[in-house]
Amino acid sequence: MYYIILDMEWNQALDRAHTVEKPVLLRGEIIQIGAVKCDEDFNLVDRLKINVAPKYYKKMNRHVEKITGITNAMLAKGEKFPEAFAKLREWCTPEFRFITWGFDDIAMLADNLELHGFDPQYGSDYVNLQLIYKNQVDSEHVQCSLSDAVEKLGIPMDAQAHDAMNDAWFTYEVCRRLDMKKGLAEYANMSPGQRPVIARETFRDISDIRRVTSDGKITSVPCPECGRTLSNGEWLSLGAVRKNNICTCPEHGEYLVKVVCKRAAADRWTVVRSVYRSDDEAKENYIKKIEKQHAAIERRKAAEKSAKENAHDNNGTV
Repeated sequence: MYYIILDMEWNQALDRAHTVEKPVLLRGEIIQIGAVKCDEDFNLVDRLKINVAPKYYKKMNRHVEKITGITNAMLAKGEKFPEAFAKLREWCTPEFRFITWGFDDIAMLADNLELHGFDPQYGSDYVNLQLIYKNQVDSEHVQCSLSDAVEKLGIPMDAQAHDAMNDAWFTYEVCRRLDMKKGLAEYANMSPGQRPVIARETFRDISDIRRVTSDGKITSVPCPECGRTLSNGEWLSLGAVRKNNICTCPEHGEYLVKVVCKRAAADRWTVVRSVYRSDDEAKENYIKKIEKQHAAIERRKAAEKSAKENAHDNNGTV
């Protein structure tokens, strides 16, 4: 198996009015891909750099141009995204796993893949190197920038940052200074929420996300193994746009189901339902949060009851 250290740069809309909302809410459009291929011992195998011509955000956002040095003229010379992705996919095969610095690159890749009609799950079983670095080097900071890690590890910053190829190379150099075998073996425990996605489905044109957990087409989850509808537990609300559940197949066990709502337009939402294999840690975390949810509901009910009683008493004394 190969490890592909991946970095990307993306352009943004010139302003909110020019933001693409369909078929996905496009936070950024990929304009540069940089990748380093290495073997399981992190010996260098190859490098790849692709400049991508955007389909929608064809004029450089001034802030993005300033930090990347990519100009409008450079944009026009890039490859179209479908050709660029085909080249990346062929270069990565046969068996690989992405390594990135942070969570943003894979999320942006998923949006761009969906935008162009490709499977957004491609590369979703990736490794966020930040977590291994934090575990082995810098446990004090929740997040650390790549440039800070490079400096702390004494890696020469001898190339321009925010160039996809250079940043992929800097990330590779960080890998070489970490105990990657140990880090990869422990990775699942560092990021229990970042399990490999088994199944994912997207539901579009949802008008009211307040009813998302009562919408049968969203909450009827097929077992990834046999297709039988899973038995739902109680839906856990993690704010207005995120819901979790532990759902069960009598034959194949428990699955962690995550529902995320993304605004697609002023009055429309896109809902993404992802299914993961559950485990003891996920179940324990779910139960603790359900208990907190119950306690919050009881406190709210008690407050409402008290308010009604006070209002009644006040009316009786008038």
